[in-house]
Amino acid sequence: MNKLKAATLFFLLSTMVLKFSSMLRDLVIAGLYGDSYEAGVYFAAMTVPNALVLFLLTGMKDAFLPSYYKYQELGKGEQHLTNIIKGTFIISSGVAILGILLSSPIVHVLYPAFADYEKGMQIATWTAAIYFASLIFVGVNAVYEGYFDAHKKFSFSVFSQTSVVLITIAFGLLFHNKWGILAIPIGYFVGTFVSLLIKLVYRTPKNFLNWSQKMDSQEIKEFYGIFWPVGLTIAVGQINLMVNTYFSAGLGPSFVANLNYAFRLVNIPQAIFAVTIATIVFPIIAKARVADNMTDFRKGIEKGLLYLLVFLTPALAGMVILMDELVTLVYARGQFDADAVAKTSTYAIFYIGSTFFYSIQAIVAKGFYTLEKGHYMMRIGIISIGLNVIANAIFSKLYGAEGIALSSSVVALLYSAITFTTLWKLIGGMDRRYLLKNTAQVVIATTIMTLGLLVADKYTEIADLPPFLHILTIALPGVALYFIVLMLFKNEFVKTILSKGGNSSSIQ
Repeated sequence: MNKLKAATLFFLLSTMVLKFSSMLRDLVIAGLYGDSYEAGVYFAAMTVPNALVLFLLTGMKDAFLPSYYKYQELGKGEQHLTNIIKGTFIISSGVAILGILLSSPIVHVLYPAFADYEKGMQIATWTAAIYFASLIFVGVNAVYEGYFDAHKKFSFSVFSQTSVVLITIAFGLLFHNKWGILAIPIGYFVGTFVSLLIKLVYRTPKNFLNWSQKMDSQEIKEFYGIFWPVGLTIAVGQINLMVNTYFSAGLGPSFVANLNYAFRLVNIPQAIFAVTIATIVFPIIAKARVADNMTDFRKGIEKGLLYLLVFLTPALAGMVILMDELVTLVYARGQFDADAVAKTSTYAIFYIGSTFFYSIQAIVAKGFYTLEKGHYMMRIGIISIGLNVIANAIFSKLYGAEGIALSSSVVALLYSAITFTTLWKLIGGMDRRYLLKNTAQVVIATTIMTLGLLVADKYTEIADLPPFLHILTIALPGVALYFIVLMLFKNEFVKTILSKGGNSSSIQ
């Protein structure tokens, strides 16, 4: 097995560990608090600072990688790293302090109804303040994770993020009797600090950065001129989630909790497949851009999209069929009762479209960032936020909580379509026949798999099995059927995946 294929496989496994640990965190919250007002208040309050967390964490990585490559070509990669770390620490600390001071006004303005619940405003204010405080460490963590990705040390970045989730879970389990649901944000704050310490030990204090190097304010200014539209674009999804939360809070905290559980469950395939493939594609197209090789750039985008479709499409189709069993298996314990299962399952199905289209957008976005055209994404993102406000206002009034989930899928479709067509024009198009042929193969294989699963579920006793056995018994033959159909088509991506050793250019 060559180094690229081994690194890709290890990164995929690391990402799965991260996302399943994230699911475990949600499982812990669901088990301890169900869809109670405490859970709803917590999820609502965290959305505002979490948008800034994603703004820094993911946006920084996407902006830093091509910027680092540019300076690395000039032999100034480490100097650039030091400049951005120092500048980011100052900026993120300032934002953190401002956020802490504004936490109370923010939650009072956005969620005034929380005052009707015992300790509702107290939980909301402290949750927001603690997450804002974590930005002090999140910013520097983000720069280093971008640095590690630039050196293709993807798994170390994932490991450091996983440590944050695991510490959050530990605090939630160990201190919930003492601090209640506030143990979760406190655990996150501690986790971000520990993650930074891990990076400090890994690089050693001496090599962590050049402590004596003076900051180059012009270089930092130029970097942030590129970063802020990228970061804002990355945060669009979280801002749209904040819009959803605002409207769902008007229905009651329990709706906030159930919609959040549904969104996080459905988001797992996106977090595993889209993030993994986009992260691997990014350095490839960034290097092609530096070499001014637009042919390889286009091929990188094309293959990234098609690899995504091969994995994501059947995963989402299977989730639709098995949603009740999945929600039951993941959440149904402790305070999470049958009513919560039914509501969460329904909302999750309406969220499926958002996962599919935002996953496509995750690959497309890398093309914009590599071309340093993040401002295009920012403009489209702002439009999508406006559309989401309108869609939420209409659909929540017509269909209630289901309408809020549906609005996410509709907006994701429009957002993905606009970004894809814009990138298409920017790079002079892609191989249309190649994309359509492989997409058609995936659609046909997924349709056959879905029909097979429906028949098996209806005409056999599989449906009577416990959730875990039901999922396992029906999913494994479904996966086999899907890949058999693709093999009959002689699909090049399946052949590459199954090939012995693979090829170093398999995604290039």
